[in-house]
Amino acid sequence: MIIVGTFKPSIEIEHATSEIEQYGIPPEEMMVFYMNEYPPISNRKKIPIDIHVSSFEIGMAFATGFAVIGASIGFKLIIGPIFSGLLAAIIGFTFGYSIYYFFHRKKESPLPKSLPDIIIIIQSPKEIAPTIKQILWKHEAKSVGMRKRYD
Repeated sequence: MIIVGTFKPSIEIEHATSEIEQYGIPPEEMMVFYMNEYPPISNRKKIPIDIHVSSFEIGMAFATGFAVIGASIGFKLIIGPIFSGLLAAIIGFTFGYSIYYFFHRKKESPLPKSLPDIIIIIQSPKEIAPTIKQILWKHEAKSVGMRKRYD
């Protein structure tokens, strides 16, 4: 018989597997695994180093644009195009970096509302199957199912 039980992550899984082993089921006949990884790798947010690198790149783009505009306006100002271009580049970099950083920074990492379920699959002889089912229920399994093994 193949018995499948689902659990919420807790120490009860360890208790159940050790009690099942006492009934003569070897660990090789049991398989325990998580349903899903949360959050999926593709949905994870950027790490902070990537955010600083991206912020720097955006800041440099803004600095270039502001420097060109500042130098153009500087021909009409007393301080001249070089100083006005440098001043505009500093202002542009600060503006671009801060805008990107504050909109993309990691606020609080939202933890999952509930952890993924843990599945335990046990292959056992037909005589011991009801006992194993009772053990899983005793150790707070959410659901338990039995299926006849077809060889």
